[in-house]
Amino acid sequence: MATITKLQRPSGTVYKARVRLIGQDGETSRTFKTRTAAERWARKFEAAALEDRAGLIMEGQKHTLKDAIKRYRTEILPDHTATTRPTYAQRLDYWCAELGHLRLSDVTPAKIAGCRDELLTSKAPATVHGYLAVLASVLTTCVKRWHWVKESPMAHVDKPSVANGRTRFLSQDELSRLLEACRASESPDLYLAVVLAITTGARRGELLGLRWRDVDLVKDVLYLRVDNETTTKGGVRAVRIASQVKPILEARQAGYRRGKVADITGAALVFPSRVSTRQPVDLRTPFRTALRRAGIEGFRWHDLRHSAASFMAAHGASLVEIGAVLGHRSAQTTKRYAHLAEQAAHELVQGTADKVLGGME
Repeated sequence: MATITKLQRPSGTVYKARVRLIGQDGETSRTFKTRTAAERWARKFEAAALEDRAGLIMEGQKHTLKDAIKRYRTEILPDHTATTRPTYAQRLDYWCAELGHLRLSDVTPAKIAGCRDELLTSKAPATVHGYLAVLASVLTTCVKRWHWVKESPMAHVDKPSVANGRTRFLSQDELSRLLEACRASESPDLYLAVVLAITTGARRGELLGLRWRDVDLVKDVLYLRVDNETTTKGGVRAVRIASQVKPILEARQAGYRRGKVADITGAALVFPSRVSTRQPVDLRTPFRTALRRAGIEGFRWHDLRHSAASFMAAHGASLVEIGAVLGHRSAQTTKRYAHLAEQAAHELVQGTADKVLGGME
């Protein structure tokens, strides 16, 4: 049942619409500048009750996006991997600051799109995708787990287009300069992490989440896990430890055993943070500094993985072999290196012909 009350306020006359639903405790109310607007809202609300949506609407009006984000941090975020939690936390901070004051029922596609467009003025489309994905996760949780809203407004928000297939490789000269800069870095972790990335093609999360239980210095094998805890999302794969890298790993392990860094257990991180040994070290700033000192532009950490593939292809590895080392689940993903493998194959054929046929005319 809806009632409209006329109120006199210092700012002028307003009309307060109150709706009390049968079987529901309490009431829902909104204030409007005109009686017509108040009556229209009350009719829509009561119509929604007939469609059995009123309970969800009421929940959406009870809770703000800030409430949802706070609960998400408590119940959902701890289940994310250690390497993704800081990024999620940063992006949750953004949404809380921009839209946190809104009731969930007022978080509309238009408001989200406005934030998306603002983000695009200063961030790459792929990064904006990440911001939208975090908000989508919160809103989906509100729908499926907490039943605070009927549907997520994110379903009606266009995502920015992202150019696929960006592939940046290090040249041999760039690699030499980068490794030299990493050796000179103030970070004691950077050189080893970069050398492992370039020789194994491991993802950053796989390397920084690496634990000593997955380092076999007898068999010279690293066991890489996508999230370093479970066998989901690609499982576990074994990659060879290069002979040039093994002494560096052995020295680091010896340091742990002597207690110089931390006591070693199977679950101890190979690259722990100096702030908390339970968290991986953050190498973003040291890596950017090394790139600047090496004079390398337009390069990201993930491009170390591309460079590893390019070096493998240059030395005759097939696409199947490259995909196995990199842990690709789809052959389509590995096809970006097809031209490199083809070039190496052509050179192999020509080199064989030169040796076998010599200079015959």
